[in-house]
Amino acid sequence: IGIAPIRTLDLVFMIDNSPSMAPKAAKMNAQFPKLLAALKDPSDGTYPDLRVALIDSDLGTGGAYANGSCGPNDGNGQSAYGDLGNFQMRGATDCGMTSADALWIEYTKGSPVNYGPGKDINAVFACLATNLGTIGCGEEHSLQAFEFALVAQNLHADKYAPQNNFLRPEAYLGLVFISDEDDCSAATNDGMFGDKAELRGESASLRCATRGHQCGGQNLATSGPGYPTTASFTANFQDCAARMDACPNQTDGDGATDTSVPTSCSPLKSIGALAREIRDLKGDQGSERILVAGIFGWPRSGDTASPVYKIDLAPNPNSSDTTHAQVYDYWPVCYDPNHMPKNGTVFDGDAWGWGAEGGLRESAFIDQFGENGLKYSICEPDFADAMKGIGDAIAKKLQNLCVDAKLYDTDLDPNNATVADLKADCRVVFRNPVVGKDGKITYTEDSKSMPKCPDGATNGKVDPHCWQLTIDKKKCPINGQLIQVLRTADEVAAGPLTPGTKVGMQCRTCPDDISMLSPDSDSYKACSYKPF
Repeated sequence: IGIAPIRTLDLVFMIDNSPSMAPKAAKMNAQFPKLLAALKDPSDGTYPDLRVALIDSDLGTGGAYANGSCGPNDGNGQSAYGDLGNFQMRGATDCGMTSADALWIEYTKGSPVNYGPGKDINAVFACLATNLGTIGCGEEHSLQAFEFALVAQNLHADKYAPQNNFLRPEAYLGLVFISDEDDCSAATNDGMFGDKAELRGESASLRCATRGHQCGGQNLATSGPGYPTTASFTANFQDCAARMDACPNQTDGDGATDTSVPTSCSPLKSIGALAREIRDLKGDQGSERILVAGIFGWPRSGDTASPVYKIDLAPNPNSSDTTHAQVYDYWPVCYDPNHMPKNGTVFDGDAWGWGAEGGLRESAFIDQFGENGLKYSICEPDFADAMKGIGDAIAKKLQNLCVDAKLYDTDLDPNNATVADLKADCRVVFRNPVVGKDGKITYTEDSKSMPKCPDGATNGKVDPHCWQLTIDKKKCPINGQLIQVLRTADEVAAGPLTPGTKVGMQCRTCPDDISMLSPDSDSYKACSYKPF
């Protein structure tokens, strides 16, 4: 439990900049203020020390196309790998940044650092996000973009070199992605892409689904729609998943595979490897100092119909191909309720523009982060709940002083029947942060545990330092249990604890369901008190 909260946050947004994203990006910009509002300190209304960076999903296709949005072009500096995960600050000064060379938005100690005084950070973000545009490659590398941006530091040269200093060792890391198509992160960028004669009967991005997904445990490239796709295919969406059997490849350091032909393994980047790289950015604290949230192709919470995984004919998005008026494509798994298709069996251009294909790989990536992974449907009519939910989850990490488990009350007096009278049985020790030469934080734990404070104790008037349990319903809404450490007068005079200092706690706790305990037992008496 953090007792000297780190109100420092590095926040990276990955925004799909392919042509279908225009209406969804507008919904995100409209609701972004709800995310930041959740981060404000209720005592003074300030944000945490904050850095916000933007990246897009365009990593090109390794030169598989000679030009166009997925090939080297003027927009990406003639790069075969698109925007390379470089932070995007297009039109920075027009959006309110004080320097055209800024690579991220920064706010520290209650004030803007690199955007104009009087400028609203929400408006600055919305302007920069809008300037990303929607002309990026349609084979989106949504997940690998984070790897390029934060892990592969050798990629960032010239004006992007400062990007390598974006992450602060003490900061929490928030990754948010928004996309209406599934991730197509290629492991080797060799044979997956390009204008292949045998694939002209399907959309360019369909190969990302048929080769990266499975339904009923079956590889879609060798069963179901096949590769190339020559027939329609439907399945229950809940019976489909991302393939986790990544082929050996150079980027994961375990070999090479010819991905130009059907493969028995997934030719896309290993989801597990991507997640490990991100967790490793925070060392042994990676599992608790990172939050990953996706607003992507996922069934809406209010949808009553069972979602369908569907591959069928649709108008060819490549208008220059007059031979194939229709091609097989991956149909949306959800639609904005304000833009539903008139007939669910017929292509509806307006509905598709507001819908989204099922993001099975993106969902699997979020799952790698357990309770620190959040999923929201991009098909919701607005993103208010998503943005507030992400903000609330990050805010809890920035000021986590609560013990949510119900503590065992060693005072069995029936007259003391509320949490305010709780006598907890805990061992409590300091855990002190140490920044290594690689910039990662590890923790050393005191060998001696601290005593519980006597009743009525106050900070600066104890000897030695001690811990106490207090009740604060606002900070700890689950059960009000707030932990505080009271320090000696000398310790107070020496200054605040090192940011990031934690206490390690081992406590006797109660089962979630006390009805399993005998009403006559001490355990029942110790656990039957009421919250607050």
